[in-house]
Amino acid sequence: MSPRASRTSPPASPELAPAAESDSDEAYRRRPRQSRGQRRVDLLLDAAAEVIAEHGLQAATAEAIAQRAHTAKGSLYQFFPNRDAVVAALAMRYADELRAVHERAFATEMRGLSLERLIDRIVRPLAAFHDRNPAFRRVFATVDAPPDSTGSAPLRLRGQLFDSFVDRLDLLFLARNPSLATRERRRAAMVCATIGQALLAKRDRAASSEKKPILDELRRVLAAYLTPLLERADG
Repeated sequence: MSPRASRTSPPASPELAPAAESDSDEAYRRRPRQSRGQRRVDLLLDAAAEVIAEHGLQAATAEAIAQRAHTAKGSLYQFFPNRDAVVAALAMRYADELRAVHERAFATEMRGLSLERLIDRIVRPLAAFHDRNPAFRRVFATVDAPPDSTGSAPLRLRGQLFDSFVDRLDLLFLARNPSLATRERRRAAMVCATIGQALLAKRDRAASSEKKPILDELRRVLAAYLTPLLERADG
């Protein structure tokens, strides 16, 4: 899916803190010490996102990213050891933003809202996130990456984000209907998260004229599924 890292490591930049020897995702990204270096990293990630959104993940080579960022390929290697590390860092940036979206969506007391408003409070900001980040779906679709490669970082993040979202839904359902059995409540949270993920991904690929209808259908599907489960709390 993506090119392997070069055996020869590029020279380190004096602006960079060395990457830690760690199995964590942070090891895939070198952190600039200066704000100027961070701006250059952001520029490279923006360029990678544009290339991926327009041409796909495989087209986002180091050369293509550097060209889109109007910089030399050697400048990219000052901050990232290879192209896969750029994709991993972009995935981390998306994950940070999506976690913030989740925090805001679930931040306020929602037990007094109707089920339809509750669903909208969660679905609308998620759809807006997808609209702002057209490369998101492609970055997190790295299903053929080997487990020990930097390309697997998006897979781990995707799993963590999904599990965290299911946890939030589980707690929300508990608050709205405490009598719902734990296993049934957890299953419902997983089903809702899976439906939402699938239809939002479908919406990303749809024509502009279909985006609103798909989002409306997502709301209707969730409402129809959740009403019999949460009606005791709503009614």
